[in-house]
Amino acid sequence: MVGTTLSEQLNNHIQTMHDQGILDHHFDHVKKLQNEGNPQFVVRVISMFFNDAETGIAQITSFLNSDDVDFAKTINYVHQLKGCSSSIGGQRMALACSELRNACDDRDKQRCLEIFERVKQEYSTLQECFNTISQMERTIANETGGRQP
Repeated sequence: MVGTTLSEQLNNHIQTMHDQGILDHHFDHVKKLQNEGNPQFVVRVISMFFNDAETGIAQITSFLNSDDVDFAKTINYVHQLKGCSSSIGGQRMALACSELRNACDDRDKQRCLEIFERVKQEYSTLQECFNTISQMERTIANETGGRQP
């Protein structure tokens, strides 16, 4: 984008993610908590989200791949995954987790497996979005010496 600063490109990227329904207002709240005293706040929150989401996805995969699904334990991890995606603004992922929770409540393993594929797809989309945001945030912090532009 010729003629735009990296900060403007970052804001445009975030707006595009909002327009596509990938992110919601919760991400804006996280972004507002970043300041000169904590210039890498967004990057750290995204990193924590990745760690929590990877753990949740691995656990849900394990439960759903077992012959006798423990739906109660699966629901716990689905709930955690929904919470971490929702709190960081991952709107579409959180919605997919809600659908997965409903399938778990119905004890419908096949539907759970189908919806879980969508959860993982939404996670992949969110991961791509957050990797771009993190990279831009790091570059901005390096260019400005940690000061917010």
